[in-house]
Amino acid sequence: MAQALDGLGVALCLFDDADTTLLWNRNFLRFFPEHASHVRVGEPYALNLRRFYEHRLDTREMPLIERYIAEGLVRHRAQQRPFVFEHRGRRLCVASLPMPGVGRVRLWKEEAAEGSEVISVFGGLPGAPEVDGAVLFDHVPDGVMVTGSDNRILWVNEPFVAMYGLANRQAALGLRFDEAYRRTWEGLRADAPYTDRALFEEGLTILEESMRFAGAPFELPLPGARWSRVIAQRGPDGKGVFAHVDISVLKRQQHQLVEAERRARDSETLLRQKSALLEATLDRMEQGIVMVNADRVVEVCNRRAMELLDLPEALMMSRPHFQQVLDHQSAQGEFAETPSDVMAFIQAGGILDTTQRYERRRPDGRVIEIFSVPMEGGGVVRTYTDISSRRRDEERIRHLARHDGLTSLFKREVFLEHLAAAVAGTQQGGEPFAVHYIDIDNFKPINDRFGHAVGDKVLVLVADAMRRTASHGEVLARLGGDEFAVLQYRTAEPSAARALAECILSALAEPMQIEGNALALGASIGIAIHVPGEDDPDLLMRRADSAMYAVKAQGAPGIRIFEG
Repeated sequence: MAQALDGLGVALCLFDDADTTLLWNRNFLRFFPEHASHVRVGEPYALNLRRFYEHRLDTREMPLIERYIAEGLVRHRAQQRPFVFEHRGRRLCVASLPMPGVGRVRLWKEEAAEGSEVISVFGGLPGAPEVDGAVLFDHVPDGVMVTGSDNRILWVNEPFVAMYGLANRQAALGLRFDEAYRRTWEGLRADAPYTDRALFEEGLTILEESMRFAGAPFELPLPGARWSRVIAQRGPDGKGVFAHVDISVLKRQQHQLVEAERRARDSETLLRQKSALLEATLDRMEQGIVMVNADRVVEVCNRRAMELLDLPEALMMSRPHFQQVLDHQSAQGEFAETPSDVMAFIQAGGILDTTQRYERRRPDGRVIEIFSVPMEGGGVVRTYTDISSRRRDEERIRHLARHDGLTSLFKREVFLEHLAAAVAGTQQGGEPFAVHYIDIDNFKPINDRFGHAVGDKVLVLVADAMRRTASHGEVLARLGGDEFAVLQYRTAEPSAARALAECILSALAEPMQIEGNALALGASIGIAIHVPGEDDPDLLMRRADSAMYAVKAQGAPGIRIFEG
């Protein structure tokens, strides 16, 4: 097998169940020359990874090599899908496959410079209708960046190109985000002001830490007094979707507030002269602002703050003590949906002597971002921003990352997550379950005769029919093309699984009226019922797939339960 793969340009390395090396071919040493004269039978995969990373890591990253090795071992054992990375000038696609009774085999194939990685991120699977992600995300007001598991950029939308001053979206492809960020600042001249250079260095530091340990949103300075806020969402395969929100106006307003407060402290005379202008500015701000002095008295509260928080004008114009404001909000149920940790902070007085930012959902459903800046000598300036629209946009991005773009059912990888959780649950006394593998009969002739637009409508109606029949907490997914899957819980008896399959079969047998055509479908459904003690999700999928193909071979719609 190894020699045959050499002829196909495929590199191979075989490992046993203990992750020790059993076999490799010539292409493996051609793609990874660092292993030549070192790799040996019985060598732990961890040593293989160590040589790999010793070649790739620079002196700054070398102290993290043990962490990278540990993550590589986990990825090797759990990898479900191929991913692409670059090594020694080659673009390699790697897959890790289980070999029952042996262990796992890793396969590498050199790919062309332009792959189809971006399409797969947006849900495109072999045989599926194309979804134009560029058109979809180019109409999102914020920048969107998609990265592969190697943290290199696979795709960006046009707002991202404009935000980071790139020539076009092609200029970003293949770069790490820090490299694209450096290009944004390439026009920084040697005689540029110190503040610009300091912002650039600050941005690199923030980016290095935030990309290495992705989690909370972070903010980056950009040329021209601009700022972006980056929100990351990573999938189980290591790919990332990053939303880039332009917060330049917000940062300028915050800077203006801090500067206004600093100047106000310089002299009471200056404060009186500027008070009228400040009040006019505050009343025209899109943000709410509250300023509390060292005695915890509310000195300033603009109209936007009163609108966002439903605070009565009479109370706020009376210069109340801040505790009076909190008491009023508590009486109105303002904190009914507030997390316990935030509630404890509020009950302790709601003011800290350090800069603080957090979000809170109001009873009316709006999400408010609260940013507090302590004042020298005591007190705090606090801004309130309605970020409900931004959160909805982020939720839409997360939904697209986990759901099929056509049917809105779960993607294959998300279905496999639920399946793995169900298997783990049975090991702890959880309920039994079954996997249904569904292939739509007659779909290809309909697609060929009436076109992809009608074919897409057929798949949407199939998904709707599955939702109507599977309405008891089942997990529904589109695996690709005309193949679907259902994870059914509470199936102690095979009859329960068969009953659901019969309902699905019956629903799909009803003619579909599309563009004046009555289209008849059927389905071949294979079922695999989990057996107590088994812990391999892939085995259940293979069994259900095998049962489905047994039905397919009969030439008519039907149901079969796998019987080992």
